[in-house]
Amino acid sequence: MCGKEVTLPFRCKYCGGTFCAEHRLPENHNCDGLDDYWNVPVNVKRRMSQQPVKRRGIRLAKYGANNLVLITCTVLFFVSLIAPREMVSLFALHPRFEVLLSMPWQLITSIFLHVEFWHFFVNTFVLLFFGTELERRLGDRKYLEIFFVSGLVGNLGYIAYSYAVGSFAPALGASAAIFGVMGCLAMIAPEIRIIIFPIPIPIGIVTALFLFAAYDLSFAMLSLVVHLRPELCYSPEFASMCRIALTNNVANIAHLAGLAVGLYYGKRLGRRKVRYDFYF
Repeated sequence: MCGKEVTLPFRCKYCGGTFCAEHRLPENHNCDGLDDYWNVPVNVKRRMSQQPVKRRGIRLAKYGANNLVLITCTVLFFVSLIAPREMVSLFALHPRFEVLLSMPWQLITSIFLHVEFWHFFVNTFVLLFFGTELERRLGDRKYLEIFFVSGLVGNLGYIAYSYAVGSFAPALGASAAIFGVMGCLAMIAPEIRIIIFPIPIPIGIVTALFLFAAYDLSFAMLSLVVHLRPELCYSPEFASMCRIALTNNVANIAHLAGLAVGLYYGKRLGRRKVRYDFYF
């Protein structure tokens, strides 16, 4: 085409002509088969996006659902320091049906309410570590589901237990929800080891939960026996046990109910590794 002599000319597969390197492309030598050249189908692979995939979750929980739970507990605790009686009256769980029918929100608000410092401190301290770890493995939506369902079932268990023993003291605290969180975490990550103060030796989370459950079950059964058979308290053999049961102000049955929910979720989910960002 251009008259240039080359040792190895290029042959166009569309028109059959031979051309130098400068004119080898069909669009550079007015190729007769240019229409066929532009209509060749080309398979193009999509490039993988370099942008991080957005987390699918609750919009308000983008900084960590567990952090929001901790903030809610903290705010309610400081409000309860100002008006403890009003907070307990309005937001603690009063297990009588007539009270719950008029104030049904207590089934949820009682999970976040603490009026004693050590109760608040221990619950939030434990939840800070175990709640964050569970959220890292399951995400914010599943974490909140487990937290709320465990707390709600714990409250329902306490209501049933209250009617069984005839004691209707108000209940509050996130302990049942925390037991659910720990139970689920023990099932999906049994390799986790923890230290139970003041024992300085790390133990497996499954062993720790077994000890907690045995403790709660023994106190729940003791309280049940004392309330159903109050005459036993008059015998010297059972007097000390009765004093322990009557002074116990922990809703042990709620802990066990919340733990059962967590174990159920963990069994369904199976083992999980860390998948989501760490929130602080």
